[in-house]
Amino acid sequence: MSSDSRRKLDTDSKSVIVNIILVVNALVWYLYFSVLRNNSGFTGNDLVIIAGFSLLAVVLSAVLSTKLIQKVKDRLKFIVYWMAIGVLLSPVSLLVTGVSFFGVMIISGIIGLYFGLGFPVLLGYCSATTENVNRGKVSGLIVFFTITGFALIALIAQSPAFAAVVLTVWKLGGLIAIVLLRPPEAKINTEERVSYRSILKMRSVLLYFVPWLIFSIVNNFVIPVVSIGFHVNVNFVVMVENVIAGFFAVFFGFLADRFGRKYLLVFGFTMLGLGYATLGFFSTYGKGLLFYMLADGIAWGAFTTLFLLTLWGDIAGKRDSEKFFVIGFLPFLFSNFLEISFGQYLVSSVTDLIVMFSFISFFLFLAVIPLYLAPETLSEKDMKDKEFHGYLEKAQRMAEKVDQNSEKKK
Repeated sequence: MSSDSRRKLDTDSKSVIVNIILVVNALVWYLYFSVLRNNSGFTGNDLVIIAGFSLLAVVLSAVLSTKLIQKVKDRLKFIVYWMAIGVLLSPVSLLVTGVSFFGVMIISGIIGLYFGLGFPVLLGYCSATTENVNRGKVSGLIVFFTITGFALIALIAQSPAFAAVVLTVWKLGGLIAIVLLRPPEAKINTEERVSYRSILKMRSVLLYFVPWLIFSIVNNFVIPVVSIGFHVNVNFVVMVENVIAGFFAVFFGFLADRFGRKYLLVFGFTMLGLGYATLGFFSTYGKGLLFYMLADGIAWGAFTTLFLLTLWGDIAGKRDSEKFFVIGFLPFLFSNFLEISFGQYLVSSVTDLIVMFSFISFFLFLAVIPLYLAPETLSEKDMKDKEFHGYLEKAQRMAEKVDQNSEKKK
């Protein structure tokens, strides 16, 4: 391999590592804070107001960040300062428990503002420094390490005080790693700006956004119903599904870069539909629930990898992708709020599980229709180039082995 090829490989490897550290560090930090917020001791309407205020803060600051980064124009500097502020904010998580309702609401709002301000820029940087043919595998690895990192922090942080220390160290570790790695800058494209309205008018955006929205709403509504209807601890269900999703995220990421995104999503919806149908017809723990957890875990592995982190960078192309990612993250953010706000009412109103799950299964199969109409975001040229480079690498390895054997014979 030539020195230029080695240098390019080293640069690409550094970009992958940097993007994994950046996104995983931010996601785990925010998701764990959300858990602390939901376990702050407030329930019912109080928790709904707190979660809603936090959601509003995230959305507003995310929209603001896409305008702010156009003026700053230096993504990397923005990210470094944003992470440094996160280190200072981490001890605030200690105050989530033991304070008044308004105190928790204000703290949740501050954390929401902080997360929304930086996360679109992180994903924009990730998209700008990742090639289309590698975006799937990078996204899959991000999902895997996010699930692993979250489980690790949940295992270590057994008290609010210790959680504040762990989150501070976690955020500081990510900041130090990025400073030491000295990643390349990804400049803002000032020539091809897009508005939210123009993005929402794009056919490809709508055809992928609608199925993602349907899944996000339906899936989070079902979680509390499964917990009550099947007399099982919801934390156990979530834990098993997260393990399955983590491993399948890596698997689907590599497949997405080889064969495209579209039909993997169709497969995910098919598995999910079968999972809900099984819950309806086999309403016993052994038969129905186990298959549902497997199917839902597989679907989450595909959807988090592709719907959250991959597709919007593909569709954005050479344009800045921050606004695309804001739109792509909205269903995920709103679904978590809907679970808190309407999930409890849905549980009390459901009387026939068979009818409910059969209806949801049919509804999800209908959601697949837009995916069949959607264009493949990984172009055929990219797939052929990927295959060609794979053949080229194999040929180079074979040539090196031949050279080594020839030298041994001499």
